[in-house]
Amino acid sequence: MPIFEFHCQECHQNFEKLVFGSDPEVECPHCGQKRVEKLMSACSAKVGYKFTATSNPKGGSCTGCSATSCSTCH
Repeated sequence: MPIFEFHCQECHQNFEKLVFGSDPEVECPHCGQKRVEKLMSACSAKVGYKFTATSNPKGGSCTGCSATSCSTCH
């Protein structure tokens, strides 16, 4: 599913949104502004019976980052 993470440049909140190619501009659900930027998201894939992170195998979200979620990175 095409779920993307965004950051609002007005209220500085991060949020996720299901976006299809035909959707209009993305709007912040917190303040309603359309000045948002798409964030780089970590993803995972199901391999057999378990999920495997495609970024950092030690559990962090990004290479060189100790956070466990990209939503906590700034």
